[in-house]
Amino acid sequence: MSISYLNQARKALKTALEDIEALPDAVRQEILKEAVLRPPRERSWGDLSTNILILLKSKQEISFDSIEKSLVSAFERLEGVDEVRHEGNDYINIRYRPDYWLDQLPLIIEEGAAYGLEGMTLEAVAVPVPAEVNDLLSCRQQVNAAAMAELSMLSGIDIEQEELPQRPAVGFPLAAAISRCTEVKTHFALIASPAGFIDAFSPILAIDRTYDNPVFAIPYARMMLGRLGATSEQTKAEAKNGVDMSILTLPEEVTLARGLCSGPLAVERALKAADGFHLAAHLQELSLLFFRLFDIVHPVSSTYLTLLEARPARLQLLGALDAVINDGVRVLGVDMVKEYA
Repeated sequence: MSISYLNQARKALKTALEDIEALPDAVRQEILKEAVLRPPRERSWGDLSTNILILLKSKQEISFDSIEKSLVSAFERLEGVDEVRHEGNDYINIRYRPDYWLDQLPLIIEEGAAYGLEGMTLEAVAVPVPAEVNDLLSCRQQVNAAAMAELSMLSGIDIEQEELPQRPAVGFPLAAAISRCTEVKTHFALIASPAGFIDAFSPILAIDRTYDNPVFAIPYARMMLGRLGATSEQTKAEAKNGVDMSILTLPEEVTLARGLCSGPLAVERALKAADGFHLAAHLQELSLLFFRLFDIVHPVSSTYLTLLEARPARLQLLGALDAVINDGVRVLGVDMVKEYA
């Protein structure tokens, strides 16, 4: 497995802190626990943001100016980094070059959902497992537990199954949901929606054919990729031989590539929350980014995928998306959802 840009940045942050000899070890460990390194609220600020300087500023044991320069320098040396800014509020924002995201596509095609998971460190999480599947809530818990077991094997992060006590069925009848939606689509609707969806479950909304509905959008994106001949299997051979990715200059292409590189963040969120919904939300976001690109380039009726000089790189982008979606729905246990004609 490869290591994600997030974990590379975390490693650089930790190394920089360890190099501060004047900082007591107990204080260093406390800061590491409180330090945040993640995408900022506003994407325009950069790709990663950290509060590490805010935590260090109150420490009297160190020279703040020295450590500020050391941290900024450590982040600037990371692969693919374009700019590191120390903001006026003492946050550090990191921005990566577009070509960094594009150059990751062959790795994503090769590794699928396992891309970037090397070096992930999380404490074991507790995953509730129902004693009996007799309603929508217990069904969701069962589907989620199976998905979390798959993520555990994929990432090497331990999970602890916590068996729940038996209880009577509540809410919309499970058998009625399955009869109207099919079993696998019911499972998909449950794991791809926030837990609160169960309280107001609607068979119509569960399988509604709109882009806002993951049960439609994700399989539909998968079907369209197949129709375009942009599957991961078809692009793996080209990825190994090397492809010039510089042809991908559209903002929508770069945004999709960046989204594909954020898969490890979605896996981490899912493991921390013990909820596969976060992985499903990531697949839905990628599907919507694909549809946005599709609406701009019209690959069926244009030369987008037929120009010889551009075709290999564009197939790499779409093939990487296919790899992530296929692996993602397999992990979620919903890969048998029928694609929409």
